[in-house]
Amino acid sequence: MNRIVLVFILFVLLSTLLPVIFRLFRRGGGPRDKARAVVAYAQKRGYPLVNHSIAQVLDESALEMMRNPALKNVTRASSDITDIEGLDNGTGDWLAFTCTLGSKEVTIFNLNETVLVHSSGRGLPYKVAKIKVAALPRFSLGRNSVVHAVETVTNRLVGKSNAVIALDSSQSPEFSAHYWIKGADRAAVKEFLSPSKVKFIENAKLPGILATNTNYLVYFEDGVLVEEGDFDSFIARIETIIANLL
Repeated sequence: MNRIVLVFILFVLLSTLLPVIFRLFRRGGGPRDKARAVVAYAQKRGYPLVNHSIAQVLDESALEMMRNPALKNVTRASSDITDIEGLDNGTGDWLAFTCTLGSKEVTIFNLNETVLVHSSGRGLPYKVAKIKVAALPRFSLGRNSVVHAVETVTNRLVGKSNAVIALDSSQSPEFSAHYWIKGADRAAVKEFLSPSKVKFIENAKLPGILATNTNYLVYFEDGVLVEEGDFDSFIARIETIIANLL
């Protein structure tokens, strides 16, 4: 292997790893600090943890954790929602908690989604709630943004269908001006998104994305759950979503 190839490999590794390292020192500290925040909040509120065994070994070294047999079969909180666009390449979801909101089982967790930017990995931190509910039409919905506009153009360039669903702008002008919807079954999605639900989304001005798969309604938005107020406000938003959409 010649020197040029080695330099290229080193460049790729650094461009991928350095952003990850830097993110560890952002708000909330490293993965262990964020995990401790999840554990502390769940214990205070009496919510069960998805992987309780991890909470008991957070002070162990990385090597000890790798050798711990109790951690060999941990459950990733996002493992059953990876078919949702934007949540298919995440990490850091190994510690989550469940709660019951409006009679629905909800799992709350942080997720660091890795996306490629100029051939290098970049992490996007998300606050995620997956709400257990079946038989919803498949769709995703969010506010218009520069990021979404770029994704739409990119999909067109590579010949990927965007499956855009347009509502009647005369009946919901505010929604049509500020939100996008994607889904395969337009009739089913429009039937689910009744005028009252569309009005709720308009008024709530949800900053994140709503999406569904076979078993869940998922809501995710930018940010990290670290402080108690972060969890409280996010859960309050999920309660409002459940009350108005389900």
